[in-house]
Amino acid sequence: MVERSIILKIIEAGNLAPSGGNSQPWKFIVKDNIIKVIALPEKDHPILNFKNRGTWIAHGALLENMEITAKNFGVDLDYKIFPENNTSFIIELVESKGIIQENLYEFISKRHSNRKPFEKGLLNEGDKEYLFKEISKYKNLGCDVFYVENEESINKIAENLAKDILINFGNEEMHRLLFKEILFKEKEQLNRGGLYIKTMEVPPVGILLFRLLKNKKILNFFKKKGIINQFYNNSVKTASSCALMCGIFVKNTDESFIYAGKLLENIWLRATKLNLGFHLITGIPFLWQRINFSKDNIFSTEEKTLINDAYLNIVREFGVDDNDKILAFVFRIGKSQPPSAVSIKRPPQVEFI
Repeated sequence: MVERSIILKIIEAGNLAPSGGNSQPWKFIVKDNIIKVIALPEKDHPILNFKNRGTWIAHGALLENMEITAKNFGVDLDYKIFPENNTSFIIELVESKGIIQENLYEFISKRHSNRKPFEKGLLNEGDKEYLFKEISKYKNLGCDVFYVENEESINKIAENLAKDILINFGNEEMHRLLFKEILFKEKEQLNRGGLYIKTMEVPPVGILLFRLLKNKKILNFFKKKGIINQFYNNSVKTASSCALMCGIFVKNTDESFIYAGKLLENIWLRATKLNLGFHLITGIPFLWQRINFSKDNIFSTEEKTLINDAYLNIVREFGVDDNDKILAFVFRIGKSQPPSAVSIKRPPQVEFI
């Protein structure tokens, strides 16, 4: 039997995984050496979380954290993916017989989103090789990583990724959900998911503007004054300031999104070890899935065209022409100052039976 204290450390590390809007869409049921990870997709963004795939990415990152932590304590995970409804994993903890090649455990608690501008200088070949050391293991699991480092391609990708700003402030339902997710007080994170405004690197004047933009009349006035376009331009400027712009492409299956999240977390932890900034960007890829694979009609024809064009332009810059793969998400990496604020994780929901 694995000691309960170690089981809790494994679960707590999993709980530190990134999730959309810091929603932490999971809970854990433990019996002896078995951990059942229950998915709670209702905590995630109802529009962006198409087919719960945002949730599955988060659960993949959770699994990577748990696996790294288990090995750190001399335990292996024997897991099954999607064994039953509402369950992402059933994990059995078994005695490890392998040797840890590299221990990333200490970086799990240090991993954070960083939305600051990064340096544009190229990374050296050794750092790039280290960051992407694990990707060959995921090709047979439906995941591929592509990256660009030339400034022109990075700028074009940034210009298209930032189009979700126009959707967020132009579409009524997206606007409502945006302001439902934004948290203006740090302590609010202790009670619910959401994006703490200071983690978005919004300056004090911008925070004041955000508060005002919740009002539709003020929003329309600011649109006429070009404020939303300025938000867009600022987003492009920030997103384009990086050494690498990376995309993970996957097969169109839910399991592939689990593995994409697992690979994402591995790269993110390696970037943390190298003291590099890391910023995950999901808006346009998630919206593209929503408008192409579902029948809801919350987006206008113009909005759908904007999303489709932005997505296709991003894919084109990555040089991907495989119609069997879709872009799961994008992230940027580069040298940077630490973030101004980091998200607070709520304690995991754990039930021992």
